[in-house]
Amino acid sequence: MRARLIAGTITPRDYPKQERAARIGGSVTVSFEVGADGRARGCVVTGTSGNTALDTTTCRLVEARFRYAPARSAGGVPVSEQRGWRQRWWLE
Repeated sequence: MRARLIAGTITPRDYPKQERAARIGGSVTVSFEVGADGRARGCVVTGTSGNTALDTTTCRLVEARFRYAPARSAGGVPVSEQRGWRQRWWLE
């Protein structure tokens, strides 16, 4: 069974202030490990937005907030799993 996100989100209030003021946006794609404990760790940017603040904010928030029901082996034991996330930062 695959890991399932049970908590954690990135909201418009998380937009980095300087980037918001400058109206800078973009999409960030990240990869991370969901541990057997359900925590996200080891986040790396696999597709940059072209803006360091947006990229680092995405990884920081994924690791701080996202919690999963961990993946399970065929025997039902919690196991680690690689996951990905794409965050779209944009202003209306």
